[in-house]
Amino acid sequence: MERMTFTTDRTTVTEGDIVEVRWNCPDASSVELTIDNGYKASMIPLELAGDKRFRLNRSKGRTRLTLTAHVEGKPYSKIIRVKVKELPVTKAETVDHQGRTMSRLRQWMNMPKWQSLWRNYRQARMAMPKEKRLASRVLLLLGAVLLLATWMPKLLGVGILTVAAYLTWVMLKR
Repeated sequence: MERMTFTTDRTTVTEGDIVEVRWNCPDASSVELTIDNGYKASMIPLELAGDKRFRLNRSKGRTRLTLTAHVEGKPYSKIIRVKVKELPVTKAETVDHQGRTMSRLRQWMNMPKWQSLWRNYRQARMAMPKEKRLASRVLLLLGAVLLLATWMPKLLGVGILTVAAYLTWVMLKR
């Protein structure tokens, strides 16, 4: 179709930029625009003539704009490819109150998450029934004994006796 026009204001953009599309298909019965960014294709019905603006966000490098005009039942298409450059990534860094860059170790040490993690653990432990608290304490003791016994096997007997003494004390106390 010779009288069909299809243009864009730019053919190279950065992710997030807006492209203006203009078209004119005076002989068509219907017009549609397909936008294919490499991930997903969307089809939009259009008027016979006009202009629209589209923000091109995500793309696999090129976005294909296809204008299809239907004239007497036959489809006629024009394609414009828009190169979409990735948005440049800026490396962020953390600074302290004096404006000095903080290393990852300093950032990790200053995290209040560890404090809240310990607080959450204590709150969850206090919400447990007494039997479960006792079982968790005994499990922690046994784990410590077994860990120490891997380095000093002679401590295994002493550790088991310590756990038994603790359980005896718990039984007599109640």
